[in-house]
Amino acid sequence: MQRVFRTIPRIVGNKVKYSNISREHPSGKIKEILDLLSKAKICHRVHHSHCSGLPLNSDIKDTVYKLLFMDIGLMNHICGNDWTYLQSFPDRDLVNEGAIAEQFIGQHLLTAQKNSPSLHYWVRQARTANAEIDYVISHGPLIIPIEVKSGKSGSLKSLQQFVTKKNISLAVRFDLNPPGLQKTAHGISTENGIETAGFSLLSLPLYLVEALPKVLDEIREQASYTAQ
Repeated sequence: MQRVFRTIPRIVGNKVKYSNISREHPSGKIKEILDLLSKAKICHRVHHSHCSGLPLNSDIKDTVYKLLFMDIGLMNHICGNDWTYLQSFPDRDLVNEGAIAEQFIGQHLLTAQKNSPSLHYWVRQARTANAEIDYVISHGPLIIPIEVKSGKSGSLKSLQQFVTKKNISLAVRFDLNPPGLQKTAHGISTENGIETAGFSLLSLPLYLVEALPKVLDEIREQASYTAQ
């Protein structure tokens, strides 16, 4: 149990493979321990959902999931980071800064769900077009993909694949850029050649994650008002 407990902070953001946690113990035992830690709220499963419709939880693949730890501070401590250490090299990148950003956003998204907190993500594995969306949430009738970036730049290829495949009109990206809402267009391959598809991209800095529900409400109200 101690090995599983101390491994979870190091595999945040990655699909769980029992062999990556321990090769010395049977997978059934590791799963049993993860079940106990999940029930104790020490970790949280983020299941892959096909995202074919709502509710997202009815469309999950139970054996495909990632893990979040219970707290980003404890995650950093177990990984060997502390504030004094982090302050000592502000111009260098941490090897796990992407996982830290994903943990930060994930635990706040869970907190925002008061009734039955759960999170999902989406992944597609193909020979030429792998894609993964860090988180997928529902907000009213909307299915909203969320990408998390630890810096100011990053590819939108996975978002473009998801919104095109699922016919999504609004996506969210958390990064280090100022907040903004913009129309985004991209080319997609069809039987008739390259066609242009678009969606609205809401960009928010990482620290504004708690404001996401309010911002989404405002966007929905504005869209409803414009439609009238």
